Amino acid sequence: MFKVGYAQEIITPPVGVGLAGYFNERPNEGMYDDLMVKVVWLESQGTQFGFMTFDLEEVPKSLFDALYGRLEAEFGKELLQGLIISATHSHTSPGCTMEGAVEELSPLEKFAFDEIVEGAVRALRRATMNLLPAQLEVGAVYNNPYAFVRRYWMKNGTLITNPGWGNPDIDKPESEFDRTINILKVVQGGRTAAIIANIGNHGDTIGGNIVSADWYGRFAQEIQHELKSSLPVLVVDDASGDINHFDFHQKINQSSYAEAVRIGRGYARIVLDALDHLEPVEEAPVEIKNATVVIPHRRLTDAEVAEAKHILATVPDIPKEGDFESQDLANKVPAALRYFARRALDCQEKSTPSHSCRLTSIKIGKQVAFTSLPGEPFNGISRAIRAASPCKYTFVIELAQSRSGYVPMPECFEHGGYEVQPDIDSAAQNAATEIINAAVANL
Repeated sequence: MFKVGYAQEIITPPVGVGLAGYFNERPNEGMYDDLMVKVVWLESQGTQFGFMTFDLEEVPKSLFDALYGRLEAEFGKELLQGLIISATHSHTSPGCTMEGAVEELSPLEKFAFDEIVEGAVRALRRATMNLLPAQLEVGAVYNNPYAFVRRYWMKNGTLITNPGWGNPDIDKPESEFDRTINILKVVQGGRTAAIIANIGNHGDTIGGNIVSADWYGRFAQEIQHELKSSLPVLVVDDASGDINHFDFHQKINQSSYAEAVRIGRGYARIVLDALDHLEPVEEAPVEIKNATVVIPHRRLTDAEVAEAKHILATVPDIPKEGDFESQDLANKVPAALRYFARRALDCQEKSTPSHSCRLTSIKIGKQVAFTSLPGEPFNGISRAIRAASPCKYTFVIELAQSRSGYVPMPECFEHGGYEVQPDIDSAAQNAATEIINAAVANL
């Protein structure tokens, strides 16, 4: 029989802390709902492993370093080998964890940072102390009606990310994506005690300056409401670097808290309807593997450098009012053109050759597998890994174990779009291939 423990802690930042996910500053002005760190810890045939998820836009290197230091000191290095740490992708979460050294944070930001670390330690401590017999059930549905590939071929042959609602020049999406939603259910004492759902979508439905866990939080709340329990409900993001919730073929506003509620409730309904149709997970040996993948960094051509310099020399420096978003690049907003031109020059002048990322895979026999991916990988990476996986159900978890940026598929670089814009230490054209090969070998 499996043993499972679980816990969750609030990590909502105080008012005034800057929020993540956009290019402009957005100080927190209140709260729609709490942010959480959630842990599900499992044991099978003496081997322990588990999952820790944060309602954050990402887990950056500074936070990983702090977490690994604290967790190793209290729980030991062996425990960390089987712990997959990931973020959802809420763009209304604290940005104090995003960049720079911890010592550079303001006192308010440092307080928020420390609360995140302390909450994680408390949650893992309680989860590991409360292991009890449990059954696991697993299944999948091929149903993701709230996600769309956000990179579109236009009728003139160009490719644009986020081309605008109802844009008549849209031809078709750049690619297809995997609509699979994987579900793992924990049953204890005849009740559903925890749920882990693997869903591919972006967490950017709200905007503005108010803290929220985005649709991930509304998804959890809806399941808790229907099951009449405060059980931990974890979303581990499938690869979503080229996916969001915007249906650009429609002329509708899809940026609001109400939209987060709609999507969260919609996903909850899909998962709730599947809970009675899952199959038992057979207790089997658990295999945990950790590997390192080296992600090469991009180098620009002379023509790309010249173009960036030309933009900075000719495009007027006009500040952008309101939120500064990725679609401003497609709309050729001067502030966006200049911002990405400066990033291109920084890429060429400041990038290192590569960086290393940790990959973790966990297999329960041949039935269930979990594999981590760094950064925001395009969904094609997830599809390639699932196709080669030896297990029936494979949970692919992005924004996990190590920090990285967007990882587009190789062919996407020549297509253009927001995600392939260069930055300091941004992924090179062959990075996706390196990650796929390493993840498949690890599985």
